[in-house]
Amino acid sequence: MPPPMRHRSMRIFMNGDRHVMAKHSAVYPTQEELESVQNMVSHTERALKAVSDWLDKQEKGTCKSESDCTEADKDSEQKDPATRTLRGVMRVGLVAKGLLLKGDLDLELVLLCRDKPTVTLLKKVSENLVTQLKTFTEDKYVVTQNIREASIIIKNTKELPLTLTIHLTSPLVREEVEKTSTGDTLSVIDPPDVLDRHKCLTALASLRHAKWFQARANGLRSCVIVIRILRDLCTRVPTWSPLRGWPMELICEKAIGTGNRPMGAGEALRRVLECLASGILMADGIYDPCEKEPTDAIGHLDQQQREDITASAQHALRLSAFGQLHKVLGMDPLPSKMPKKTRSDTPIDYTVQIPPSTTYAPPMKRPIEDEEGTDDKSPNKKKKKLQKKTGEEKAEPPQAMNALMRLNQLKPGLQYKLVSQTGPVHVPVFTMAVEVDGKNFEASGPSKRTAKLHVAVKVLQDMGLPTGVELKSEPTVK
Repeated sequence: MPPPMRHRSMRIFMNGDRHVMAKHSAVYPTQEELESVQNMVSHTERALKAVSDWLDKQEKGTCKSESDCTEADKDSEQKDPATRTLRGVMRVGLVAKGLLLKGDLDLELVLLCRDKPTVTLLKKVSENLVTQLKTFTEDKYVVTQNIREASIIIKNTKELPLTLTIHLTSPLVREEVEKTSTGDTLSVIDPPDVLDRHKCLTALASLRHAKWFQARANGLRSCVIVIRILRDLCTRVPTWSPLRGWPMELICEKAIGTGNRPMGAGEALRRVLECLASGILMADGIYDPCEKEPTDAIGHLDQQQREDITASAQHALRLSAFGQLHKVLGMDPLPSKMPKKTRSDTPIDYTVQIPPSTTYAPPMKRPIEDEEGTDDKSPNKKKKKLQKKTGEEKAEPPQAMNALMRLNQLKPGLQYKLVSQTGPVHVPVFTMAVEVDGKNFEASGPSKRTAKLHVAVKVLQDMGLPTGVELKSEPTVK
C-alpha cells in the first residue's frame, strides 16, 4: 500500500504569520502620515468641485443680476455630471487601493473631462485651483503645471513633503482609439492644443485598475497585506523591481484568489512565492483583465528578468521552508515565544487606509460586500454583533472625553458641523469640523460623537494644552 499522504504542517504557516505581520506593522504608515494624506486629498477634491462650478459659470457667461446668479448656482448644482466640463475626480494608484507604505509621498488623482483635455483647460483648472484651495484650507500648497505629462502637480509645504498629481483625461480618447482600430473614419477634428493621447490613455487605464482592485482584491483575506509586503520587497531587492505595481497586484490576486480556503498572511505569501517559483513568468505571460484586446501585463519584462525573478522566488521559498522567512522579509528573527500584549493594545484595521470620499466623484456601483448577507433573518442580532466587535469606541471616550470637556470649559458654545459621511453602511466614517478663533479643525471617526472627540483633541493640541491622552502613558514610565 502507498504511504499515507502527509498534510503540510500548520506550524510553518503560524510562524510565517508572525513574521509577516511583524514586518507589515513595520512598513505600515503612521497615523500622522495617513492623516496628512487624507487632508491633502480631501482638500484637493473639494477645490476641484469648486473649480468645476466656476467653469460652468464661465461657459454660461456672467450673470446680469443677483437673482440670475442664484438661479445659475442652483442649475450648476443640479446639472448632470455628464454635461459638466469636469465630470468628476477619482482616486487611483496607492491611495485608491490602500497600498501606501511608510515613506510613500506620491499620490494620484484622475480628473475626468467631458471633452478631450487641452492645454487651455489645464491652465484654467490650475490657475483657479490655487484660488479655491485658499478658500478651503489654511494649509499652503504649491500648484504647478506639467503639460508634457498632461497633469497638475500639487505639493504641500509641511514637514511631510507630499506630492499629489492630477492627471487630466477623457473617455473620448479611448473611444477614438477603438474607432481607429476598427477602421472607422473620425468626423471630429481635435483642437490644436490637445494634450498627449498616450498620457490620457494611461490615466484611463489606472482608473480601470483601481476599480478592478476594489472589486476583486480588497475582498480577499490577506491579499492586501501580502501586496504591501511584496511592494517593500520590490523596493529593497532590485531583482524584483520590474514586477512593482500592476503586475504584482495581478499575480497576488490570482494566486490567493484561486485557493480553496481563506489563508493567513504567511500561507498567502508562501502561495504567491510558489506560483512565481513554478515558472509562470516564463510562460505566455499574464493576461490583463482591464483591457479589451489580449494584453500581457508583464510584456515589458525581458527573458533575463523573468529568469532572475523565478530563481529569486525559488530561493525565497527554500528559506521559508527552513524557517528563515525573516531573511526574505529583511528583518531580524522573532523570539520563539512572543510576549503577551497588554489589554490596552487596540487592534489596527489594516484593510482601509484612507476612507472613501463622495465629495466630487461619478456614481459608483454598490460594493459586493454590501450585497452579501442580505438574507439574514435576524438583522438586529447582526447589528448587536457589530457593535460588540468595534472596541474603538470603548477605548477612546475615556481619554478623548476629557478633551471635549476641557474644550467646552475653555470655549463654551462651539458649533460642531458634519462635513461628510463616507464609507459603507455598516462601517460609516463621519467627519466633523469646528471653528475656533478663526481656525477650522476637522477629524474623522466611526460615529459623530467620536469624531467630535477627535476634533477636540486637535484643538487642544493646537492650543498647547493637555488633552488627556498623555495620562494613559505616564504610569507606565518607570
